[in-house]
Amino acid sequence: MRDLMKLSVKYIIIAIFALVALQACEKPSVPQIPDTPQQEQPVVEPPICTYEYDGKEYPVYSVSFTADETQIFVKISPFKKDQLQTTYAVIGINASLEGMEIDVDKAWHNDDYYFIYEDPIMYYSQYRHLQSGKIMVKSLGEGNFQVRADVILPDGKTFRFEY
Repeated sequence: MRDLMKLSVKYIIIAIFALVALQACEKPSVPQIPDTPQQEQPVVEPPICTYEYDGKEYPVYSVSFTADETQIFVKISPFKKDQLQTTYAVIGINASLEGMEIDVDKAWHNDDYYFIYEDPIMYYSQYRHLQSGKIMVKSLGEGNFQVRADVILPDGKTFRFEY
């Protein structure tokens, strides 16, 4: 009986090896890719305009204007209004200078003009005057403004924006 069991085990082992060998000899099958509908690419909105910082151009996705009897401010950002705006610039003027080209060499910062720029690496406070350049902000009515800034920042880097 033992001999019969040993013989049965041998046949079972031989059968397993034969199955493995047959599997190894089979031609590999090409996997079938199921038909899936193509996913639509998200629609990327074009920027409103661009600004230039230190010689590199960046998109502007949000522009906001604030004005009262004494000041006019324009805030721009490469982020949408509903996003955290870790990068932005604020360009402002004294309301009495609206529509005039302000030469920052001859004007008083934080009185005639205001400028703030912040990104995750750099911060230019409104308390540091710009080296040179010109700023102009003009009301076009209904909360719209024309803005031009072409300035040299305190560390010598350039900033340009036109809207």
